[in-house]
Amino acid sequence: MKLTNEQLKAVAFGAVETREEPEGLRFFKCTQKQINAWQALEPVLGDRARSTTGVRLDFHTDAKAIRFLLSDGNKTEVLIDGVFRAQYRMKTLREKGEVAELPLCDALSRPLSSCRVTLALPSHDDGGRIAFVELVDATYCRPHEHKCRMLMIGDSITQGWNSAHDTFSYAWRVTNHFDADSVIQGVGGGFYHESTFDEIGFDPDIVTVAYGTNDYGHYKTFNEAMTHARAFLSLIAKKYQGKKIFVITPIWRADRDKAMGDFGHLCDLYRELALSLSLIPVDGLLLEPPMPEFYADEFLHPHDLGFSLYAERLIVEMEKHL
Repeated sequence: MKLTNEQLKAVAFGAVETREEPEGLRFFKCTQKQINAWQALEPVLGDRARSTTGVRLDFHTDAKAIRFLLSDGNKTEVLIDGVFRAQYRMKTLREKGEVAELPLCDALSRPLSSCRVTLALPSHDDGGRIAFVELVDATYCRPHEHKCRMLMIGDSITQGWNSAHDTFSYAWRVTNHFDADSVIQGVGGGFYHESTFDEIGFDPDIVTVAYGTNDYGHYKTFNEAMTHARAFLSLIAKKYQGKKIFVITPIWRADRDKAMGDFGHLCDLYRELALSLSLIPVDGLLLEPPMPEFYADEFLHPHDLGFSLYAERLIVEMEKHL
């Protein structure tokens, strides 16, 4: 069974827009308005807003195997029944004229009569167009029914920067824990700015916002940072009134000598702002050990283990309010 574009769209999650292009089906985690806003702030942010972070095909099938190829993009991962099973470098496969192929079996290579397949598109590449997906000997392909809907907004940490496996990032782990149909709008280098807000055509039950660490260097004063944070979070509060909205303050970072001043004070200001807007603050300093060994770059971005601790603690905090 080679999936048509309509079948692919039916089992795709995490995108707010889909386009049929000559190179294949292309998905976007951000609206064009949001991409343009990031582009205007900094061109590289526009590129990162176009990546397919969190976009996945998520379906149930009785296929014996899955075969697929992306016409661009690179690191692509597959989960079977929620468990990580393979990572493919699409660039290498394209250069060799090969395709990705994975038997749909259990951990002992025994065939499965049916299973859930999650195909995660690249978290960091501008592209990720699907050239084709084939389900070998399949009689059906049914979209997964999620338990809730979640919108996750943030910077490189939400995008999963420096994770060896994209689906090990905190946003992916939280998505999987809650079995959520999630949109992950992580933009590496992003910061609070009201111009990046837009109506995205997605109605979440839960919203998480995790900016702040880049604001610490981007803005010159606490007042400037808080002006933009208040403007953005006010739009979020109005749009998603009645939803569970979590504001995650920045996690620990090793370099805390920016011209703005005390990093801890900035974290406190975000917490106070969230409370003033009747949003739920989560203390980021409690989510990640303040130790360089839990960070891929030793100062800012967690690695896979660091992300697991982040997700574990965040889930605990979120479940207090759900």
